[in-house]
Amino acid sequence: MFFREIVGQEMLKERFIQTVTGNRLSHAWLLFGSEGSGALPLALAFASYILCTSRADEDSCGICPGCIKSHKMIHPDLHLVFPVNRTKAMDKDGPVSDDFINDWRSFIMNNAYGRINQWYDYIDLENKQGLINIEESKRLASKLALKSFESDFKVVIIWHPEKMNDQAANKLLKLLEEPPQLTVFLLVSENPDLLLPTIRSRCIPVKVPRIADADLIRKLIDDHHLPENDALEVTTLAQGNYLKAFELITQADEINYNFIKFRDLMRSCLTSNIMQLIMHSEELSVLNREKQKAFLEYGLKTIRESLALHFQNPDLTYITANEMEFTPRFAPFITGKNVSAISDELSKAIRDIERNVNGRMVFLDLGLKLSGMIQRNVRN
Repeated sequence: MFFREIVGQEMLKERFIQTVTGNRLSHAWLLFGSEGSGALPLALAFASYILCTSRADEDSCGICPGCIKSHKMIHPDLHLVFPVNRTKAMDKDGPVSDDFINDWRSFIMNNAYGRINQWYDYIDLENKQGLINIEESKRLASKLALKSFESDFKVVIIWHPEKMNDQAANKLLKLLEEPPQLTVFLLVSENPDLLLPTIRSRCIPVKVPRIADADLIRKLIDDHHLPENDALEVTTLAQGNYLKAFELITQADEINYNFIKFRDLMRSCLTSNIMQLIMHSEELSVLNREKQKAFLEYGLKTIRESLALHFQNPDLTYITANEMEFTPRFAPFITGKNVSAISDELSKAIRDIERNVNGRMVFLDLGLKLSGMIQRNVRN
């Protein structure tokens, strides 16, 4: 990936370029930011710039052998580490990134801003969580003990290093304490607080902010050919998250489906209509796991927007024209007294779906509990 392909983040691009051209390249960096901000694309572009043999002042050249290989993520001096686990297709003890490297390249080249759960679904991890194990760290140490093949530098990108188990983290710590010569570690995290403090202390922290609205609007107009008004609405809803903006464009039908189903579910909760709650649970249970989770996450978003409207903070509200028909009317039922409990139940339902709990049970239980919480607010 190249800097010119990344949405916004001009100050960070300039910082990384000046670090290399000024010969001030540190051995370990921790890039962290919220989903969709572009931390991984920045790391990939930074790596490409380091490995480029004909660097320009503003980006990698894009045509040297190093750039071509970096862009395809096949450069022999670029080492990639990411969470994995056993799958039906890769049923072996202690799987490592190299076992899934072709899948990861394909996934990232098509979705560099993708979230980790999308990666898990891509390799069909089912209900397991990915991790970075001790075998991964041992293999990495062996690779880095060798001389570089084509570049002066070796670059290691570790995506979601917070997924390392304790043994792997301690092994990585030793590598950071005594780094191999001319080796650069780029750790890319959404939850840096979950890393060992000793690992964080050995990295230069780089906060990747949310994408500026002007940059996101320009991207949506230039690359996705949205009219300016549509680009502005999507940007407002995405809140600096390019992945969210992309989903709003490409998954409009699914978002509208979630709106209709959540609206109807809440209306049944408001009237305590048990038969309708049973019907909703049956309909939602036939969706696949990811669509069930997307529905519940949409519900969490609607609760948040409803609370903002309830306390008359329209500047903090991000709703579409369709949602304006329902959310302001629903907002009076979401208060400071019940919002935490309602949000907790939706979050619990997401966790249950991830653990493959029966969908009918999850959604019926959710509907009954939300109905009780909302009805108590109506009576009060």
